[in-house]
Amino acid sequence: MSVPVETETRYKRLWFGPKARVMIGTGFLHKSGFGALMIPHPPIANWLLRWGLPNHLRCDLSFDHEFAHFQTAPMIIFYMLVLLIFASVRGRTSIGAVLFVLASVQAAWELMSEGLVMLMDPASYRMSYNALIRLPRVLFWAIGGMLTVAGWVVVLHR
Repeated sequence: MSVPVETETRYKRLWFGPKARVMIGTGFLHKSGFGALMIPHPPIANWLLRWGLPNHLRCDLSFDHEFAHFQTAPMIIFYMLVLLIFASVRGRTSIGAVLFVLASVQAAWELMSEGLVMLMDPASYRMSYNALIRLPRVLFWAIGGMLTVAGWVVVLHR
């Protein structure tokens, strides 16, 4: 898989007002945030999803995915609060249970963000992956889906 030659920064105004910034470069970590507040994070989902893509497509789709995280943030915050309230009501408040629920929420956020990338331009998305094997994307959706469901199982299991 090709890697960018230098760090690139892009900005995007979000539907709810602020302008977000994403930096993708040669290092292992992406950085995303607002203004001076930039949060480094490993691009695990992008690494798996973009496996085998040419550099320009990998880069563009990675930026789209990162900005989709910002666009879906209000929905995932609501989702997380609902799940944590269910966990609290059901007595699933141990550190392990809460951390697992938060990991499940992160998986749901990854799925939601990539789903938004797909919905933004379905024809281009399909064409980008036309000649590539599907296994990396199947793994992403399967693992993300299982982790998302597992969070509900932990919360609702008797």
